[in-house]
Amino acid sequence: MRKFLFVIIFLLGSAALKLSAQDMRSIFLNAPDDIFPLLTKNCRADLVDFIDAGMKANVVNDFDGTSVLESIDDDYMLLATTASSTMQLKLLPFKNDTIICMVKSVKAEAVDSRIFFYDLNWTLLDGSGMFIQPEIEDFFKPDVATEKIADICDMYLVSLMLDRDDNSLVAEYTMPAYMSAEDAEKVTPVLRKLVYNWDGESFVIE
Repeated sequence: MRKFLFVIIFLLGSAALKLSAQDMRSIFLNAPDDIFPLLTKNCRADLVDFIDAGMKANVVNDFDGTSVLESIDDDYMLLATTASSTMQLKLLPFKNDTIICMVKSVKAEAVDSRIFFYDLNWTLLDGSGMFIQPEIEDFFKPDVATEKIADICDMYLVSLMLDRDDNSLVAEYTMPAYMSAEDAEKVTPVLRKLVYNWDGESFVIE
């Protein structure tokens, strides 16, 4: 009987730990230092405490700049790591498990993003099949003559935004921010945003 109770307690404890690990706050606080190199674990804990208290959640990071936790939910987080860079995290269902989707973005004149996927132990996954980077031409509206402007779009700069409320992602071509006003006026009207939805294994374009 005692052995049976021990097994039950162990299983319940394991389930509780697994549920805790799937909460964004726990994932943020317990991440390895190399995932958030500008923020010590104590700084991350302060950010969560501040935002939960309804205060502005900002701390001095290890580069003596300011990092701001803009929002954090059970499955989503937006962190301004510096004045010109952000990190978005989203928990996504993956087959019979959960994975972490991370989008890192840097902004100079325009935003440029990179996407990564991790398991709940912060092991980097092969995400090549989870999100296929769109080509520049994919951002052109259909049925629009783009031959004259295609040569202007000679740099790949794409912003990726994870949705806080659902499992979608929006991609936007941001190169026009670097263009002359004349070129941007030609390009911007023929561009469209691309919306992707997570199907349990990958982001699929609408």
